[in-house]
Amino acid sequence: MGNQVVPNQPVKAKVRKPHESWEDINVLDNKDGTHKVTVFGQVDGKCKVTMTVGDQPIPGCPVIIPVVNRSITTIGSEGIGEGQYNAPLSVAINKNGEIVAADTDNERLQMTTRDGTFEKILNFPQFEMPFSPYDIAVCNDNEYYSLDNNNKQVVVSDEDGNVIRNFGQTELTDPYGIAISPLDDNVYVTEHCDDCVRIYTKHGKYLRSFGSAGNSEVAFNGPWGVVVGSNGVAFVADRYNNCIHVFNKDDKYLYSFECKSKAGELLLPMGITIENDKYIYVTATTDDDSEDGLILKFRRGGKFVCRNDSDSDRLGHPSGIALTDDVPSRVVVADRGNHCIKVFVQ
Repeated sequence: MGNQVVPNQPVKAKVRKPHESWEDINVLDNKDGTHKVTVFGQVDGKCKVTMTVGDQPIPGCPVIIPVVNRSITTIGSEGIGEGQYNAPLSVAINKNGEIVAADTDNERLQMTTRDGTFEKILNFPQFEMPFSPYDIAVCNDNEYYSLDNNNKQVVVSDEDGNVIRNFGQTELTDPYGIAISPLDDNVYVTEHCDDCVRIYTKHGKYLRSFGSAGNSEVAFNGPWGVVVGSNGVAFVADRYNNCIHVFNKDDKYLYSFECKSKAGELLLPMGITIENDKYIYVTATTDDDSEDGLILKFRRGGKFVCRNDSDSDRLGHPSGIALTDDVPSRVVVADRGNHCIKVFVQ
């Protein structure tokens, strides 16, 4: 009959920013039964937003909004001391959320928090040749699988540096990249000069290899990084063929996509990682001598999404790349040319 049955109750909102108290924020009535609240975040951290209708909180409050400014953290500098690096080639994130770096020319692994606080150094002096970590992967048991190029082996250790086992000396000739399959825990190793990928069980039993030298769909020319998705699909950075090759869990070729900049320039890919089986992140350079590196993001099928760094960031020959598990995730890169680790916020 046109009588008002729902009273016009006031809609209010408050926000609490990191390290601050609650404050009122403006609520815009859209005059259609909906309201709009805009929150501006100036500092990293979690904002809390709560809304009330007639002084009663609405369901789901408070809403947590993570705020991350686009920023870069540089971890370390050139040197041999704690917190210093010498041409690091790779990074990984352990199960504690810490950054584990292959500090290659210092012949060691080094651990820091994701904010850059030094944790520990792991040395492995017991092998015939000096330990030379080219890449590193972390399994679900928080064991570190280090790719030791000098001794042509995979070194498995715990987070304190105690060696559990090592394997691969019979087959490996020039190993560059390593990954662990979430599907079956098999270990994938790229052979840079032999142009193939070798596969082992997590305990070190050699299973098989795939690939050969060339520029066809199933051939490689200097493969570098490798990553395996949750369904066993492997992505291999084929450096001198300027592309990413993709294979299913049975090593059957699926597709490839070129590693290109937004301007269409062909690039040489090195490190590679995957986010939620949806996005692929690749480190690349324009040529072998270039000190101007890039971080590229692609959709799983190969469509270019964006560049994660900028020219002003001056990446010097970036190689290994990893993603943290916080939201939004941070992109962690081994900046070999600048002897440091750089952390980019997406």
